[in-house]
Amino acid sequence: MANLILLVALLRLVGDNMRYPDKVYLLTRLPDDDPNGLNHQVSYQSQVVPANMQQVNLTFAPNGTVYNATVIRVYGRYQADAIGFNDEYVVGNNATTHEIQKVSHHEKQTAFYIIRNEVILHDE
Repeated sequence: MANLILLVALLRLVGDNMRYPDKVYLLTRLPDDDPNGLNHQVSYQSQVVPANMQQVNLTFAPNGTVYNATVIRVYGRYQADAIGFNDEYVVGNNATTHEIQKVSHHEKQTAFYIIRNEVILHDE
């Protein structure tokens, strides 16, 4: 029986790695010591989590504007103020962070939406 439980646990881990093959940094803003200072820069606390990233075209605006977006799905319920991608995020360099435009919570999953740029359709 113990071997069966161990096998199920291992299969679950392998399955999660297949569904969430990427890693991202979920960034949460830290309280500001001097938000009015001349050299003020936002500080973040980071948490690395397995993720599934997908490039999609989405319509967020009521006027039908289409945007190229990255959807980051993570297993569980998470909150974040920004996202750092595993291959480009540098701690302390806010130029390597990405602003989150939308968050959706599902039963066992959280999806973060990051807008890359507007998609121009038919030379509008």
